[in-house]
Amino acid sequence: MQDRFDPFFYRPVFKKLLEVIANNKTAKITLKEAVTNSYAGEWGEDPIDFEPNPDYELCYVVRNTNFHNDFNLDFSDVAQRHIKKSKAEKIALKKGDILIEKSGGSPIQPVGRVALIDDLPFDKPVVFSNFLQKMEVNKELFLPEYIFVYLQALYKTGYMDFIQNQTTGIKNLRLDDFFKILIIKPSIAEQKKVAMKAIECREEAKGLLEKAKIILASIDSFVLGELGIEIERERVSEPAQIWQIWSDAIEKRLDPMFFHPLRLRAIEAIKSANASVVPLSEAVKFRRELVSDIPENAPYVGLENIVSNSGEYIETNAKESISSAFVFKKGDVLFPKLRPYLNKVFYADFDGICSTEFHVFEAEKCDPYFLFSFLTRSVVVEQTSRLMTGNTLPRLQTEDIENLLIPIPNETTQEKIVAGVKTIYNKARNLRQEAETVIAEAQKQTAEMIFV
Repeated sequence: MQDRFDPFFYRPVFKKLLEVIANNKTAKITLKEAVTNSYAGEWGEDPIDFEPNPDYELCYVVRNTNFHNDFNLDFSDVAQRHIKKSKAEKIALKKGDILIEKSGGSPIQPVGRVALIDDLPFDKPVVFSNFLQKMEVNKELFLPEYIFVYLQALYKTGYMDFIQNQTTGIKNLRLDDFFKILIIKPSIAEQKKVAMKAIECREEAKGLLEKAKIILASIDSFVLGELGIEIERERVSEPAQIWQIWSDAIEKRLDPMFFHPLRLRAIEAIKSANASVVPLSEAVKFRRELVSDIPENAPYVGLENIVSNSGEYIETNAKESISSAFVFKKGDVLFPKLRPYLNKVFYADFDGICSTEFHVFEAEKCDPYFLFSFLTRSVVVEQTSRLMTGNTLPRLQTEDIENLLIPIPNETTQEKIVAGVKTIYNKARNLRQEAETVIAEAQKQTAEMIFV
């Protein structure tokens, strides 16, 4: 017995995994011996309310949310924070560094993901949050790409499940145990071979996913085109932040974003559709049946179960932690209440229960899949962004979403839109599945190259 007493650490499956590594005839050293330095991160100060001073600088800060489970890092949403210069200089990221997720995780995801710094397309220093740890690989012994692939392969085997603990809902990686991981040390040439195999497959899969993304983006113009809705293709964040409105046009609310020109144009565009335009309250029936005694076998849909911009459902055991839920029926549409999750609209093709962070609709005046298809469009995002209330976490109240404008075209147009959207989703789904196959095969091959 080692220096731990928790039974989970001594499960046979983990013991077997350790034996596979230990029995490999190639030379091995601990991860601690394979790195030259390791640093904790810093979250820094919020630019909104922090008064800049010469001791601080504005930096980009990589967070857990920038980790991609199958690839590497996603820089599409990187935070900016003021970091003390002395700290920023110490933890600034550079090519070849490896980041470790030491705190975080979720009910369906262990902590301990890793990321390799191979590109930093930024105009300011890039650091990392206090939930992450940076390590610098001894490049005389290992290629950073090999260490990254090695640790990622271990993560996929479930290794990190056994070297984490959980307090107050957050999972924490046991860093002492993490740095005790034995690293199999083949020649640099063999390390390069393993790393290149993983990198090539990752790039192939990313290309497939990019194709899927482009296909999904075409849904917007297809649906709006069939409805005769024309609107300028610009984002709310891009236009000038100054506009004017006549006093006699002010109604209901005084907040400026309620009258943003793009949002007002979206509403006018919907009104001009080749269809009957009605408030959502006239097109659907709201389901509000709330249950606190959660049925054990009922499928559960939470925000984390929906794949963004695809409407796809991934089953998890997340319902174990919920205390109440809404009931939904096959053919219902689930619409998120919170702004960050507006891309997680779901069409239910089964009965079940869902998070109370959804509005649940039963379509009464149109095809339910047509309703789903329209509610995922850009003009709806503009409408809902206008209708939301609350500053910290804007949300859609029932009385607000009831006023959402919905075009209801004739049955032929509805059928054409439904068929077209399903075809596009199927093409994108096939590409994603192909990408998943490429990733799974790459993980299998690299694991065999490393551990066998």
